[in-house]
Amino acid sequence: SMWDSLESIWKAADEDPDCDAYVIPIPYYDKKPDGRFGEMHYEGDQYPDYVPITDYKTYDFADRRPDLIFIHNPYDNNNFVTSVMPCFYSNNLKQFTDKLVYVVYFIFGDIDPENEEAVNGISHFCTIPGVINADKVIVQSENMKKAYVKALTKAAGEASRKYWEEKILGLGSPKTDKVMNTRKEDVAVPEEWKRIIEKPDGSWRKVVFYNTSVSALLQNDEKMLAKIRDVLRVFHENRDEVTLLWRPHPLMEATIKAMRPGLWEEYEGIVDRYRSDRWGIYDDTADLDRSIALSDGYYGDWSSVLELCKDKWIPVIIQ
Repeated sequence: SMWDSLESIWKAADEDPDCDAYVIPIPYYDKKPDGRFGEMHYEGDQYPDYVPITDYKTYDFADRRPDLIFIHNPYDNNNFVTSVMPCFYSNNLKQFTDKLVYVVYFIFGDIDPENEEAVNGISHFCTIPGVINADKVIVQSENMKKAYVKALTKAAGEASRKYWEEKILGLGSPKTDKVMNTRKEDVAVPEEWKRIIEKPDGSWRKVVFYNTSVSALLQNDEKMLAKIRDVLRVFHENRDEVTLLWRPHPLMEATIKAMRPGLWEEYEGIVDRYRSDRWGIYDDTADLDRSIALSDGYYGDWSSVLELCKDKWIPVIIQ
């Protein structure tokens, strides 16, 4: 479901006659409130038809020893909500390749590296295991590179600056590549979605992408659920003119169960009613880019999705 974080890199490698590129989806686990592993997920069957998949159980990393391994999950055991299979933690993968490359999977609004408050605001993303263990780290821009270098130098000491400057690369984001290359006229729209979007005369209603984030829920608890209910009410009242496309963060369910279990029953009820009433679209697929391509506006929380919509010149409003 986060393949857009790597796809354009894979395409370039796949098209290079001197390169053998393998796409190896790896399992991940939900985490229980006490930190133990819960349900395992494997999404190898959710990739686009044009992407050949290699089974993680059949690829011998020690024997093959790839020149480069690209990863987008940097947390190892430091995530409270999910964990990839431990043998794929960055500190272990590092043993089986000449170069481990972490590609940042999220997008921030580009920040001024001279703004101390802004740099401090992202510093916890700069010191996670994937950044520390990787040989190279790819971030979205040169400004973001400067911010990472500043945060890491502050954490590790001024003598480390040159090391971080060589390690962090401001080459852009595959997520932006994917969004910019996905056109509305090229996406396959499910019939159920068309039924909701189309007016009786065959024209389309405006589509608003409603994005609810994990961080907003963790910060606001019950108030967030009240806000969601109110937003759904307003869009329901205006459903003849505007179609709501609600796409919660893919880890919303796992996050609530792990970190706010007392909210789960109420949240599940909100989602179940919205889905059963069928006046709006609920998108829990892996295809974020389809939803962005179909949307005329964005409403919701600060997130990478907002930044991608801005790149696409889609108007955004923060809830």
